[in-house]
Amino acid sequence: MNKPTGLALVTVLALSGCGGGGGGGGGGGDVASVAAVVPATTSVSGTAAKGIIKQAKVLACRIVNGAPEPDASCASATSGNDGSYRVVFGDGYTGPAMIKVMPGTASTMTDETTGTDVPYNMTMRAVVPAVSKTTTAYVTPFSEMAASAVSTTTIDATKISQAIDAVQSTMLALGIDMGVMPMVDLKDNGSDSAMLTRQSNMVKQLARVAMAAKNSNLLKDANGVACNVAGTTTSQRFSCAVSAMSGVMNSYVTADATKSANVLAALNAQNVTNVKMPILKTDGTLAMEPADMTSSASMQTAMQNAGMTVTDAANTVNVVMGGMH
Repeated sequence: MNKPTGLALVTVLALSGCGGGGGGGGGGGDVASVAAVVPATTSVSGTAAKGIIKQAKVLACRIVNGAPEPDASCASATSGNDGSYRVVFGDGYTGPAMIKVMPGTASTMTDETTGTDVPYNMTMRAVVPAVSKTTTAYVTPFSEMAASAVSTTTIDATKISQAIDAVQSTMLALGIDMGVMPMVDLKDNGSDSAMLTRQSNMVKQLARVAMAAKNSNLLKDANGVACNVAGTTTSQRFSCAVSAMSGVMNSYVTADATKSANVLAALNAQNVTNVKMPILKTDGTLAMEPADMTSSASMQTAMQNAGMTVTDAANTVNVVMGGMH
């Protein structure tokens, strides 16, 4: 016997709502029947950054029986030129999920040390305990650490939360907060100095990743070769650095002491005095503002160039400089 299609099933249910009872209640039954068949959509949105990742393939994969579903079954989208993405689950999925940002035919990422775009040739991931109507997930090298950590076990919502907490605890000296947008958002958070401080800190730490990939011999590939070995491209060095960071976690709740110490030493050694900060300007456009993130004057200039008034920039930067790690 053939199964009815979705449209046929809606029709059958709607007609069945008309058949019984009489009186004035029939119309409400029709609406309820149709609504029961058509699920509300859910979504995951956010920003992908190592630095800003543009035109990459973004997959949102359901966790099925403790593992991500096959890529071909995942919901998909493409990241914009500001690194933003939004992936929709048409079936209204509400369970745990893994977000994958994968290279496409013309994917690039911004090198924060120069402000130029280089090829994006790796995959970075994030994990969320539950998908809702509007779920946010920021995909960065730090979220990749959590995804790598939880992938060592059977994945569920509890272990995802534990993995995120474990990474943030391991990277506590850097003030890592994976719930923070990896750019400075003056459009939506321009009057929130506390949030701008957290965002600025994430930008600073991501810039340190870029700098360490180029300058430090403490970040190494799986064979023990330094990421900055002569003859490698910027893209290769960034990919190697992200891989080195993802290898820090040896379970979903614990880190390798030697590897975590090396990563922290490599990042902390970078003095962020000449980088290009991604700032979502007050008019909603993205700018890569040059800044010395150790200088209040330079940070204030960057904020003003992005649309802040002199007074607001001065007050904001006073808070920001005291809150970054």
